[in-house]
Amino acid sequence: MASPSPLSSASRLRALNPKHYILLALTATLAVAVVVTVFFIVLSPARIHFSATNASSSYAGDGGVLLNLTLASNNTSRRAAVRYQSMFVDVSNNTGPHPYWIRANVTPTTGVLAQWQPRASVATVTATVQVGAGSTKAFTGNMTSHRFSVKVTAVARFKVGIARTRLYDIMVVCRPIDFFPRDSSSRASAAASAAQPVAYCV
Repeated sequence: MASPSPLSSASRLRALNPKHYILLALTATLAVAVVVTVFFIVLSPARIHFSATNASSSYAGDGGVLLNLTLASNNTSRRAAVRYQSMFVDVSNNTGPHPYWIRANVTPTTGVLAQWQPRASVATVTATVQVGAGSTKAFTGNMTSHRFSVKVTAVARFKVGIARTRLYDIMVVCRPIDFFPRDSSSRASAAASAAQPVAYCV
C-alpha cells in the first residue's frame, strides 16, 4: 500500500489548523466567562440585616437628654465575612415639622468595627445621642414623642477565603423607635424605658 503523500498530509494539516484555532479560542473564551461569573458570584456582597432595639432615655448632667439604643448587624451569609470601614448612626424625630438628624456616638460591644465579622453571625454596637438642654423640648417633643427614626450609614468590605471585594456603601433606616416610656410617671424618675420591640431597618 502506498504511503500518503507528504504534500497531501501538509494540506490537510493546514486545512484543519484554522478550525482548531477557532475551537480553542471559543473554549478559552467560555472558560474565562465561567471563571469571571463564578468570581463575581462568590465575591458578591453578603446580605446584611440591621435592627435596633433596647431604646431608652436618661437625663444628662447638663439638663439635656441621652437617647440610647443597641444596633445589631446580622451577617446572614454562609460564606462571606464583613468588615466595616466606617459606621455612622443618626437619629431624627419623625413628628417634628422640620425634622433634623443628630449624630450618635457609636461604641462597639462586639468586634464589629475592629475586625472581620464572621459569616452567619450577629455583632452589636451601642449608640448614644446627646441632646442639649436647649434642644430637648424641640427635638423630643418635650419627651413625649414615640416615633423616632435611626439612620445607619456604613462603608463595608466583604471577604471569602483570601479574596476581598471592593468597598460598598450601606444606608438603611430603622423605624419607629421609641425612646420614652408611655407612662409619664416613669419619665419623671429619669429611668431607662422598658424593653422596646425590635425595629428592623430597610
